[in-house]
Amino acid sequence: MNKVRLLLSVFFLSITVLVFSQTIDEAGTAFNEGIQKAKAKDYTAAIESYKNCVEICNGLGAEGADLKANAEKQIPLAYYNLGKAQYKAKKLDDAVAAFGSAMSSAETISDEESVKRSKIYLARTYNLKGSVAYKEKKYDDALAMFDKALTYDEAYLRANNGKALVYRKQNNVEAYKTEVDYMIANGKEGDKVVAKAKSVAAKFFANTQAGKAIQAGDFKKAVEMMETGAGYGAINAQAYFFAAVAYNNLSQFQKAVEAGNNAVAKEKKSKSNIYFELGKAYEGLGNSAKACASYKNVTDGPNVEAAKYKMTQELKCN
Repeated sequence: MNKVRLLLSVFFLSITVLVFSQTIDEAGTAFNEGIQKAKAKDYTAAIESYKNCVEICNGLGAEGADLKANAEKQIPLAYYNLGKAQYKAKKLDDAVAAFGSAMSSAETISDEESVKRSKIYLARTYNLKGSVAYKEKKYDDALAMFDKALTYDEAYLRANNGKALVYRKQNNVEAYKTEVDYMIANGKEGDKVVAKAKSVAAKFFANTQAGKAIQAGDFKKAVEMMETGAGYGAINAQAYFFAAVAYNNLSQFQKAVEAGNNAVAKEKKSKSNIYFELGKAYEGLGNSAKACASYKNVTDGPNVEAAKYKMTQELKCN
């Protein structure tokens, strides 16, 4: 009887060892399959293999701990690479899901580097979703996406730039200015996104907003907008022309002359409208000779007859 019991014990022990060995082998096989599938860029299949390895190792206790840890380290990377592939393919919703899974699986094993990396790409992906919505004129959706991007990477200024573009389209001038100013304050020296934002802001204020103010007859605001634009960077001939118009209407003739001369220096095409404003400015200063010289340069455009009248009937230019 004892001999039978001994034989049975040896038999069951052998079976247990065999099953255990097979299970370890299965876990190792699943892990290796994951590695090979990842190399082949079949990241979805790789993730399934790694998860299968982890599941098998969960039943092995301490003996499977090392293999389980190795498999768990590979899962965030596979999700991350899957997300990048989907991002490049413009499958943005799928990319968001993949990067989100990369982040959460990395958090589970306290892999801070992978968490950080996933957040960076979540910010990029949401920013791209915002850009798509912006192009489709879905401005509220675009703002939501840009804000979402900033929750993952508050230093990602491209998202702030996206918000600025939306606010500009919505003519929300104060919100637009706030975003541009934030970018300037927080951007690094030489940042191309910030440089572009400053250039666009200069034109938006000094040209678009100043022009609107002149059309509305608000010449003081036109000057304010021109000065705001100049604070962001170099302004162009049209902006200086608007300034000359505004200063003339505010009877600030010396400033009108300065703005007009700057406009003349920058304008590459017709300068007739600028010279007409210069003529008015010199008249305001009582300098008839320079007023006449300016009016003589009005050779095309809508002010030709008015300039002739000034020269022949009012100033009696030689």
